[in-house]
Amino acid sequence: MTPEDGISLTMEYLTLAVAWGLIPLIMGGLVVVARSLVARAEGAERVTAARAGWWAGLLLFVIYFVHSLPAFRPPDPLSVGTFSLGLWPILLGAVLGFGLLWGLSFLSAARVGGLVVLLLTVAGLGSLHTYIFLEDRGEWLVAGVLGGALGALLHLIVFPGHLTGSKEGEDENPPPGGMGGYGV
Repeated sequence: MTPEDGISLTMEYLTLAVAWGLIPLIMGGLVVVARSLVARAEGAERVTAARAGWWAGLLLFVIYFVHSLPAFRPPDPLSVGTFSLGLWPILLGAVLGFGLLWGLSFLSAARVGGLVVLLLTVAGLGSLHTYIFLEDRGEWLVAGVLGGALGALLHLIVFPGHLTGSKEGEDENPPPGGMGGYGV
């Protein structure tokens, strides 16, 4: 085996690890975050909104799943080379994810929690299903969801206390419009 063959083999394994390990892990992580938001909700309104968001997200996923059944295909881990993510859907998703979190900071905590849980649930399950099981792999959807997650995380980096209502040095008592009570 030549050094070039070793590098090529390493790159193939790395590509497979990212494509069939890291990317699905990120998409599944969105669902785990949504479920943890439901579990951490405090107060009757927040619990109701979070649970409703979870079930609405699952319902939307089921609707999407049934709608996409004609394009179903078994997973093919070796077809990594046929998948690519466009820069525009990632950028659009990042801008929307950032803007969504910014805009949600103006709503009541109960509404924000329910909407965030709904979006995380349907985005995580829908993109994971599309990525693994659909023939065209929905590059726009997958790229948009990954970009949206990036935008939301960038929002939390730039404005860490924006959704919780806390400022530097403050610990508790978030004002209305934050996600206090959701563990975010």
